[in-house]
Amino acid sequence: MYIEICGNSIRIGRVESDEIFLDDGERIFWAYGLMNRNISKKEFFATVSVLRSELSHQLANRIFAGGYFIVLVDRKSGMLNMMRDSMGQKSGYYYFDSLTERLVVATNMHDIAYNVSTDINKFYTDFLLYQQFIPDGYTIYEDVNEVRIGEMLHYIPRGTLQSIERESLPIEYSENDYSEEENIRLLREKILEVHADWAGENNVVYLSGGIDSCVMLASLHNICPEQTRVVSYRIAGSSQDETIYAQELASYLGYNTEVVTVDPADPKIVADYEDDLQKMNNPVFGNWIFRPHLSNDISVRYFAGQDTRLHTPSVNSVDMKVIDRISHQGTGGWGAFGKGVVDLYERLSCLLKLYNAADRRVKYSHLLVNALVPEWFILRRKFMADPVKYKTWRYDMSNFEKICDWYRVDLHAGMSSREIFNRLIEKKWQEQYTDDIRYMVDMAHNRGVTTVLPFYEQRFNQFASTIPWKLANKTMAGLDGFSNKPVRVNKYVLRKAFEKELPWNIMVRAKAVSLSSHLMMNGVLGIRVEQTLRDDLRSSDSFCRRFGYQAKAREIIAHRSKWEMKNSYMVTFANYLSALCVYYRKNVVKK
Repeated sequence: MYIEICGNSIRIGRVESDEIFLDDGERIFWAYGLMNRNISKKEFFATVSVLRSELSHQLANRIFAGGYFIVLVDRKSGMLNMMRDSMGQKSGYYYFDSLTERLVVATNMHDIAYNVSTDINKFYTDFLLYQQFIPDGYTIYEDVNEVRIGEMLHYIPRGTLQSIERESLPIEYSENDYSEEENIRLLREKILEVHADWAGENNVVYLSGGIDSCVMLASLHNICPEQTRVVSYRIAGSSQDETIYAQELASYLGYNTEVVTVDPADPKIVADYEDDLQKMNNPVFGNWIFRPHLSNDISVRYFAGQDTRLHTPSVNSVDMKVIDRISHQGTGGWGAFGKGVVDLYERLSCLLKLYNAADRRVKYSHLLVNALVPEWFILRRKFMADPVKYKTWRYDMSNFEKICDWYRVDLHAGMSSREIFNRLIEKKWQEQYTDDIRYMVDMAHNRGVTTVLPFYEQRFNQFASTIPWKLANKTMAGLDGFSNKPVRVNKYVLRKAFEKELPWNIMVRAKAVSLSSHLMMNGVLGIRVEQTLRDDLRSSDSFCRRFGYQAKAREIIAHRSKWEMKNSYMVTFANYLSALCVYYRKNVVKK
């Protein structure tokens, strides 16, 4: 989608196969979204007819599966309305210059940047490189913004562009009073309902070693087994092969698994490196690994298991104690004494470079000490806005406090532990979760198919956010991810909800997800990243030198394809830095 309004002229870009475009000469209706399986075509287009007169989240939620981004233009007046779904499953971007009365709207931020005069915003490139995410509503470019989750914007020619409505994220803050058995049953029902609504004629499950993807296959197996296929990915040379467990579950339910082996040495991976980057709103590493087969069939729906953690909290015993303390005492903790102890230990950690330790207990020991100051613990542990990380890895600290300010959440005594956790999820949804969604949805779109993420559905999350805190964190006896070592595993409610479809050793297995990005960096992708950084440093229009990333660029080049699993954080940094060099050259400098 690309539409530009300047004065009395309207410029329309190419309509993609997964978009609905209607133009009767008076009004343009342009929607990026998938039709709900349980809505008839007659009802769908009858609802679209109403939406063409006035946009409505309530109506759009009924007919679209997996979110939407919709633009409505009145050709005569030039007025434009646009809105994005309240889960953030689809993204839309805009540029508005009130002096020239120019408005550009698109579903790809780089399409806008390429066609306007813009610059890089260092705060958000710092955010991307150091935090690995870009907050909802923003981009790496000055003056190119993202329509925020659930937002509706209204443009009046020769006037203003303003936000007129914003729907809240589908999160509740109070626990339900159902029994354990009722919560398990209701969670199962909600998950099955989502899959029934979002399934299509040709469904493909991204099956990994995680329980969430296993539940997706179990759900579709109950709904449309004849219209469901399975795919699982592995990287050649990896010591962690999650496809073993994927194949075991698929075989148990009667499916064949297509195992895609990605060879890091395959030159096809980077054959269209810069063009591929231009198509990505989030150039995350997975884009080079989990690509669907190239197709032009939007009826193919890939189901991805990313989730909000509302139904399966990711917390350890220390997290739970800190959250409980905030619930009873607020975020003050041990006051000035606690802050003094934390400050002293963090200075020691930086001096001894403990953050570079191979032993995770040593590396993250300062986070345990931060439990003395709950407010700092939340910033450093849950949001990774960690001064020890920044100082040890010699990150630019100039935007650190501003980054911390973005993460601050109003937490206080009297809130339940469930509400506190849900408030943290609300913030993560506007950071990590939207980034996850962006990459999965764009990756499929660029290959001519579609992706849906059922665990981001509205009604499901409204219920999931009410599961009692103790029950949501209940554990059970299980197996280690890549061995049969006995361990305690979380996600008890989810596992119990689908235990009848899953073989025991899959149902109780801890997350078995391969950490293999370093292998990709030791192949053709790493060579291309290093070359991109070298070219940038030699350029008179160097992105790295202008914005202060040249030392990190040289550090990455010095690795010379000798990456290890422990370098995963720097691998992510390298991937993003290379992408930023390309975006700066092509879309800002225009070379």
